[in-house]
Amino acid sequence: MMKYSILLIFFLSGVTKGFSQDSMAPSASKKHVYTASASETIFSFGIVDAAPLNTSTIPRFTPFFNFGQQLHMDFSENFGIYTGIGIRNVGMINDLNDSVRVKQRTYNVGIPVAVKFGDMDGWQAALGFEAEFAVAYKQKVYVNGEKRKSSGWFDDRNNLFQPSVFAELKGKEGNYIRFKYYLSDFLTSDQQINVPGVDYTPTQSQLFYVSIGYVIKNRDIKTMK
Repeated sequence: MMKYSILLIFFLSGVTKGFSQDSMAPSASKKHVYTASASETIFSFGIVDAAPLNTSTIPRFTPFFNFGQQLHMDFSENFGIYTGIGIRNVGMINDLNDSVRVKQRTYNVGIPVAVKFGDMDGWQAALGFEAEFAVAYKQKVYVNGEKRKSSGWFDDRNNLFQPSVFAELKGKEGNYIRFKYYLSDFLTSDQQINVPGVDYTPTQSQLFYVSIGYVIKNRDIKTMK
């Protein structure tokens, strides 16, 4: 995972340098600074290695409580950056055997940094990194259909710092599709499912998702040449 993050950093550095030089050319258009609100619906997947259990992943659908506020700066008609702050509901569902299913999620507060390229008033793509911090954990364990749940703030059952990389494609009307991959394990080995005969001790738990969303520009801050 480390090699992918290093490659992304070099790639983003090259893209940023190249487009920044273009934006400082005499023909560059006006610089534009504005804020926007964003929401997304998440389809997440979690791959867990917890030998000797043979876990299987169930896709997770999360349509609500995924919101963010973004600060955009467009340096030219074809290049910009954005950052901001957001909160999202991410997690995974895994079957541990034929009778035990575990649903685990966190509410994360994230700070993204992304570079945008394309048409700043139309179709555009973005590549970025996001530092996310898991603040609220919730777990549901189903044993033969019977549900037990528990939750906690800054819980030991998940990693608190969850960095990620993402790529997105946004349309002219603000609708977008995003792919995100988390660089650290979602879970720790300190699990508490309390099912007799089932030792759930993850050694690896990779989380990634595809989402669709919408970005609405809500305030112009500054436009200058």
